[in-house]
Amino acid sequence: MTLEISIPDSIADVLRAQLGARLEQKAKEDLAVQWYRDGLITSGQVAELLGTSWSEAQAFLKEREAGQSLAIDDVIADADRLRELRRQ
Repeated sequence: MTLEISIPDSIADVLRAQLGARLEQKAKEDLAVQWYRDGLITSGQVAELLGTSWSEAQAFLKEREAGQSLAIDDVIADADRLRELRRQ
């Protein structure tokens, strides 16, 4: 899925000047962190969204101080996702 958002040109100019080619990746990372903090996605889904391994996603979330205590539902969801990936 492609997600598009509209932002004012004045803000886009500032972001492009500061982030350049990293703008899209930074936006994706920021969304992943916020969705994780909000409990909308699991750490396994953060890894999938960012195209990293689960352990890299864990390190990324820790670096961003987005750690949550692991809820049993997250552990189960991550385990289910790993099983699904192994079957592919």
